[in-house]
Formats: sequence, C-alpha cells, structure tokens
Amino acid sequence: MKNHEVARILRNISILLDMDSVPFKPRAYEKAALTIEALEDNVEQIYKSGGVKALKAIPGVGESIAEKIEELVKTGKLAYYKDLQKKAPVDLESLTRIEGLGPKTIKTLWEKLQIKNIDELEKAALAHKILQLPGFKKKSEENILKGIEFAKKSRGRFILGFTLPLIRDVERRLKAIPEVKKAIAAGSVRRMKETIGDVDFLILSDDPDKVTKYFVSMPEVVQIIEKGKTK
Repeated sequence: MKNHEVARILRNISILLDMDSVPFKPRAYEKAALTIEALEDNVEQIYKSGGVKALKAIPGVGESIAEKIEELVKTGKLAYYKDLQKKAPVDLESLTRIEGLGPKTIKTLWEKLQIKNIDELEKAALAHKILQLPGFKKKSEENILKGIEFAKKSRGRFILGFTLPLIRDVERRLKAIPEVKKAIAAGSVRRMKETIGDVDFLILSDDPDKVTKYFVSMPEVVQIIEKGKTK
C-alpha cells in the first residue's frame, strides 16, 4: 500500500470522527495523514523493516494509528474505517470525489441541509439551497455543480492528480531494472489529461521477458488478463 493511499484513509477517518464530534482524535489522524504524505520512504517498506516500532518512530504517529497502518499494510483494509463508514451519516467516498469539497464543507452541508451523497448535493445546488448558507457564494454553488458534472463524466476513470504518485512510483521501479534502458508512462498520462482510464507504459529493453516477469509480479498487480507478445 502506497503512502498516498494510507494518507487518504487516515484523512477520511479524521473527517468521519470530526462529523461525529469526537474531540482531539480528528486532528491526530489529519496530522498523521500529512506526515505520511510527506515521507520520502514508502510506509510499507518502513513497516517491513521495523514493524510497528518503526511506524511509531514517524512523527505524529502514535501506537493506535501505527497499529491501524500495520493492518492496512498487511491486509489492504481497515476494520475501524469500515465501521466508521457504516455509522457515518454521509457517503464520504463519493462526496470527496467532488473537487473543492473539503471536510469542513461536507460537515456543514450535512449539519445544515442533511446532504448525504452526490445526488442530494446536486439537487440542493440546483435549488440554490447551498447559496442560502452563511459563507457560500454563487461561485461556490457553481463550482460544486461543475465538480459534480466532472465526477459523473469521469465514472470508470481516475483523476490524474490522485493517481500520478502511484504511476511515477511504478515508472521509477521499472527504470531501476538493469535490463531496462528506458521506461515512460505514455498515452493520457503523458498528455496530462484530467482523467485516465488506464496507463500505458512504454519500455525499451533487450530482455522483455524478464521485464514482463518483474512487472506482473509487482504487489499492485491483482489480476493478469493476458501477457506475452500481444497488446
């Protein structure tokens, strides 16, 4: 599990706890998320080299959060986060897909208008209910509607800004293979499109079979549909 994935979950936990008016903990999870995002080393590698003790040595990561990171690294899931999601009044995963919709805004929209998901958010914006809230302007409402439209168009696709750290990490590891002369992410990534459906890697090598074997054995690979001398 990559740093940005761990940080995203920790940040979402912070939001859910804050919405439930839990004191102190939200700030601790947000602080840990910021620290994990800024790490040069991969948090998974830190755990593998030193266990929970090494995770606790990361500034802002206490024993409780370190144990949760351990669970994420080992299983790719976190029971505590799933429980919070079940109890949560809002669909956080969908709402955080809307660009510019931060934790405070999501909490305000729930408290004032009981908005739980994207559909309810869109209805409220079209009815100009959001505009009636303190601190919200016409531009805020327009930006929310634009964000919803973008999210709908990009279903089945991924926002490049969210996926780029992972893409660059894979690219870096491919370049580190002795048999690889050149490796670049092509297609939509190279053209820096707002969203991508998949990623094409162009690799120059004298030993393509060895490179293919390495690529399909990467921890991120969950399914191989086809491999070999085909597209």
